[in-house]
Amino acid sequence: MPKKIILKKGQRFGKLTVIKEVKTNKKGTHYLCECDCGNSIIANASNLKRGHKISCDCLRWSSDSVRKHGMSGSRPYMAWANMKRRCNDKTNKEYNNYGGRGITYNNKWETFQGFWEDMKEGYADNLTLDRKDTNKNYYKENCRWITLKEQANNRTNNHYVTYKGKTLTLMQLSEKYKINYELLPRRIRDGWSIEAALGPVKTGEMITYNGVTKTVSNFAIEYGLTYHQLKKRLMRGWSIERSLTQPLRKRTL
Repeated sequence: MPKKIILKKGQRFGKLTVIKEVKTNKKGTHYLCECDCGNSIIANASNLKRGHKISCDCLRWSSDSVRKHGMSGSRPYMAWANMKRRCNDKTNKEYNNYGGRGITYNNKWETFQGFWEDMKEGYADNLTLDRKDTNKNYYKENCRWITLKEQANNRTNNHYVTYKGKTLTLMQLSEKYKINYELLPRRIRDGWSIEAALGPVKTGEMITYNGVTKTVSNFAIEYGLTYHQLKKRLMRGWSIERSLTQPLRKRTL
């Protein structure tokens, strides 16, 4: 077993800030780190100390080649980044259903380039990343691009709600009462009653960006933000483009 390397919370290595130790094994001591771009990764302490790991690979993807094809910050890029957060970041609200129960991803998908080489076929802007077998990991043969409705029906943790004497999933409720599926669970998490959550969407909750009109909640999910983060940016008078695309600040430790 290699000698344990002690790093301090808040210690920086390039664009990475140490958050906490997560494990020690025969490959060394590993720490959860947050990148200045907002991504979280688990890095080997020896690689950090030697300067072999100074970002979550966003530096690699800020090169001229990336700017040329415009993938950084795109929907596929966000799907990849969010997948990694669900598997690696114990502070992520979805970690318990993914990394917390052993779900991980192909080593090739540690970089966006590897992920996109495997998954660019079949991609469309109205689709989302999904695993065919929810008990298996993220890898090419087990992943596909499907609609949100199909993904909701494929989940192992469907949320059932009893309303007016009938017990239905959130997807079934959203279809029956004509409520955007992404908005309904967010309203419930924010403490709304079922009756209020199933109510109409207020005009003020809708925004238009690049010719597409959606709810603030819908856009927030698509761009890796929370509803309150996006709403706060808009209330400050930021443009919609800046509100959606400006990276979140790194946490102050």
